[in-house]
Amino acid sequence: MSATALLKDTPAPAKISAGGVKKTRNVGLKTVTANDLMSGAAVYLTKDGAWTEDLADAIVAEGERALGLLALAETDEARIVGPYLMDVEAEDAGTAPSGRATLRETIRRAGPTIHPEFARGV
Repeated sequence: MSATALLKDTPAPAKISAGGVKKTRNVGLKTVTANDLMSGAAVYLTKDGAWTEDLADAIVAEGERALGLLALAETDEARIVGPYLMDVEAEDAGTAPSGRATLRETIRRAGPTIHPEFARGV
C-alpha cells in the first residue's frame, strides 16, 4: 500500500485543546490563561490587556464576554502561547481555579515537575 493511500484511509486526528472551553459549555466564571512565550510561566489576562503571573489580578468574565477576551488574547501571539478559558471561582482570598482545572492549574503555576530545583516557588 502506498503512503498516499495510507494517509487517505487514516482518519483525521482528534483535535486536542489545552484545557479550552467548548462554546456550548461556556457557563460560569472564567479567566483567560496562557503561557508566557519567553519564560513559560502561567500568565493571566488583566483588565488593561496586560499579562500577569498573579491570578488575583486576572480579569474574570462569563459567557460571550469571556469568549471575547479569549479572542483578544489569541491576537497577542508575540507574548503568549496557548491561551484558553479557565474555570475560576471567587473566594474571600481572591480568585481560584475551580472544578477540573484545580489540579492542572496548580501544577502549571508551580512550574516544571521534573525536579524541585526548577520549580517557581508558588
